[in-house]
Amino acid sequence: MVTNIADPRQKPAGQEEIRIHPDGVLKRLRAKRSDIVNSWYKTQFDSDRLRRYAIAGGSDLSHTDANIHFLAPLLELLFAYLQTGESRYRDVYLDERLRYAPHKADPKVRQAFFEEVIPADEEALLKAIAGTDQYQDLSVWLRSLHAPLLEKARKDTIRLLAVGDCLLNEVRVFLYSRAADRNIPLDMRCAYFSASVGKDLASVEVEAMMAATPFDVIAFSFFTYEGLPPYSALMRESDKLSGPEIRARVQSLIGLVESYLARVREKTDAPFLLHNISGLPLTGLRRRLPFVPPLSRNRRLVRDELNIGLRQIADGIPNVLLIDECEIAERFGLRNATVEAIPQELSRDAYFHTARFGEPLADAYADVLASFRDLRKTKVLFVDFDNTLWNGVMADGAVEQYLEQHKLLRRLKDAGVLLVALSKNDPRNIRWNEMVLQPEDFAVLKINWNLKAQSIQETAEELDLGVDSFVVIDDSAQERALIAERFPRLIALDPTEATTWGALELMLRFPNTRETEESRGRTELYRAQAERRRSQSDSSGLDYGAMMASLKLRVKFRKARTADLERLTELVQRTNQFNTTTRRYTRQEIAAFMTGDDHEVYTAEVTDKFGSFGLVAVVVVARQGGSAITFESFVMSCRAMGFGLEQAFLRLVLDAESAAGARGLFIPTDRNAPSSQLFADNGFHQSDEVTWTLENMSSAPQIPAWITVES
Repeated sequence: MVTNIADPRQKPAGQEEIRIHPDGVLKRLRAKRSDIVNSWYKTQFDSDRLRRYAIAGGSDLSHTDANIHFLAPLLELLFAYLQTGESRYRDVYLDERLRYAPHKADPKVRQAFFEEVIPADEEALLKAIAGTDQYQDLSVWLRSLHAPLLEKARKDTIRLLAVGDCLLNEVRVFLYSRAADRNIPLDMRCAYFSASVGKDLASVEVEAMMAATPFDVIAFSFFTYEGLPPYSALMRESDKLSGPEIRARVQSLIGLVESYLARVREKTDAPFLLHNISGLPLTGLRRRLPFVPPLSRNRRLVRDELNIGLRQIADGIPNVLLIDECEIAERFGLRNATVEAIPQELSRDAYFHTARFGEPLADAYADVLASFRDLRKTKVLFVDFDNTLWNGVMADGAVEQYLEQHKLLRRLKDAGVLLVALSKNDPRNIRWNEMVLQPEDFAVLKINWNLKAQSIQETAEELDLGVDSFVVIDDSAQERALIAERFPRLIALDPTEATTWGALELMLRFPNTRETEESRGRTELYRAQAERRRSQSDSSGLDYGAMMASLKLRVKFRKARTADLERLTELVQRTNQFNTTTRRYTRQEIAAFMTGDDHEVYTAEVTDKFGSFGLVAVVVVARQGGSAITFESFVMSCRAMGFGLEQAFLRLVLDAESAAGARGLFIPTDRNAPSSQLFADNGFHQSDEVTWTLENMSSAPQIPAWITVES
């Protein structure tokens, strides 16, 4: 199933709060317009700076062309924003600043570039009003305007790669300010389709960019505007073609898209934002005449047939969100979408010709990115009951059930997210017979009168999970505030806001949710985990060995199989604590290790008297030649920690490889401290900062007596 992102809003251009009274200031600035532009040229197009930052096209631009087409329009945008305070001028101005900057480089490089350029450009402006009482006001205003260009990149920055044509440039123009308004740190870069399209659509540039930067989200717009020549030709000729001819050519285009996306998906698990099409651009006559339909009958047929094909492609590829560009354009107005954001008298000679369609599309993108920011690491959803799953208080009588919310939460449970009931209530008051969700859908039931923060802390201990992977849904602002005070990094959502349920719907398309056999059984696995921990606490009078023996642990150890790939990838991608190197191997890389001669992948399933843990470990070893091996990655599910299983797995791998010696790699992070003693506690000694060495098997660990190994 594909999630549709349609934007019902038509958000008008905002008004910036920081304003200067423009009288006098603009008059002085315009009087010095030529001096300012020339000063900007010397700074922006300094040959040494162009070379150091490898800025494409800058050295080939003449002084005259730079002034007429880039710098003078840039200055006019600044003047228009100063005079009106309308955000569209600010957004286009800041985006144009990227044109002759290292916009595809790392954010640190871009920041360094602007730290050289912006102060000099601001000084050229301030020089024009030196000695006036507005000097300080303009200085503060300029610093605020340019702050986004000078901000340091945050660790939680979302890296977005947008693949398409100039439509995605329009999204970028307006998206940065929308993202900033919602506290979404963003690094957006654009890649373009080749104008030469034969039997296939080349993905070389995109693959190269992905190899250099691990993008979090990738957007694709294949057809809107004129990115692909075969599509442009089809739209031009559509009114002369029959229905069958149109459908045949549409299928050819869909084949190009399907092949392209399949190649890119092989390289990444990042969510795809796939645009369907709106039918833009309009022909000249239909753009101007309001009494004529914006699209001819055959152009609508091309649009509708392509959209059917794009939906089918999305249905067959994991983690795809469909950006419903067609719906957004219809709501915004196809003709409104073609209107230029900046008046023609200002943009006539400029390189930019930004249309307004980027505004509603940027709003839709911001919704997706906000959800991704909050929910991409979610493992546990704490769900309040009264006025969250139903309208009213169940203890007081009849309530109205929110059944669609129940069904969504169950889908999330089936996709691997753990649900925890978090309700201040008497358990006897809960009428489960009225609900879609049932007790077995919850990994833990915290239905009591304790502080909810206390229940969250108890759940963290019972499930052995970090609270930074928890999200709370609670209608009480007071409860959310108390939880935030106790757990500042925990996300707390308000179920009365429609955006909350929209965000949870989107989460089904993020890599942390995937419906596999393992994910569907995760609730039962963690419920058994909580029972184990209670069992251990009840056995406090026993010595450790006897307590472990009482669990009747059994291990099935073997080489990994093709059927294990989904679960192995899930383990590697999701596990932070017992992960010796936190290398996030892709499914394709793991498959290559399994079939190659120089690596091997081992895995293990564990059961005890409470049931199955499932497949809980993945160990990647590299063969160094002879009988020596290197443990390149040792990953174990958190639910398997504390039972001596890691010691058993080490020994089983050494025996399976007939190893006479071994090395182990441990790269510390802020999360993987639980695995820091793996090698130190099992006969290895430290050779360097990240390497541990086992000289001979006499020092190798033994399989604990309480663990039974099954072949």
